[in-house]
Amino acid sequence: MRTRDGSLKLIPLRDVSEFTDNAMDSARSKSNWIGAVYYNIIRKEYNGRNYYTLFGIDYNSVMSDKKWIEVMYFNDRSEPVFGGQFFSYAQDSVKKKPGFRFGIEFKKSARVLANYIPDIDVILVDHLISETDEPDNKWTYIPDGDNEAFKWENGKWLHQDKAFDYKVDMRGADPYLGNPPVGEPILDNKGNRNDKKLQEKSEKNKGKEGLPPVKDDQ
Repeated sequence: MRTRDGSLKLIPLRDVSEFTDNAMDSARSKSNWIGAVYYNIIRKEYNGRNYYTLFGIDYNSVMSDKKWIEVMYFNDRSEPVFGGQFFSYAQDSVKKKPGFRFGIEFKKSARVLANYIPDIDVILVDHLISETDEPDNKWTYIPDGDNEAFKWENGKWLHQDKAFDYKVDMRGADPYLGNPPVGEPILDNKGNRNDKKLQEKSEKNKGKEGLPPVKDDQ
């Protein structure tokens, strides 16, 4: 860390992740840190205090890797505190307690997104499923094409089950290529207009463009 006089202070960290039964249970100090190789760090502020969100990878075993996301801040003694109840699931369909950190484990060869996306100011995380229908075996987990998200609100990362509310029409899709995600269509497969959806979209656009809604001419 950088001190007030501009000098650099190094803080040794003791990795205890290998000896920890539950890495999600509490905030940690420099003496019982959940180790990871950090590939990104971002700063957020709340009530005048800086909070640093750390993104790290743990090359867990020959079969799986883990990725960790946690918030770090400095306490009144200028010591680092890793984690805290910064991950809220209050808006989830299935409620659960706030998390001290967020972690995922997945297949060794899988490419998994867990990072902050500055263009939309959210953390995006690939949603994972077992490719062999063995949910107890984390080394079988791979991305399923969907995303979860976290949005910084009032000093917490608020979880969203689905980052993007797309509907995928698989009717007539190539069994290997599929169809790209699309929004709700105004025309059905036969080309008939859905006047209700058209009116709803028009009302939404009215606020964006300052235009009157489309009138039904029938």
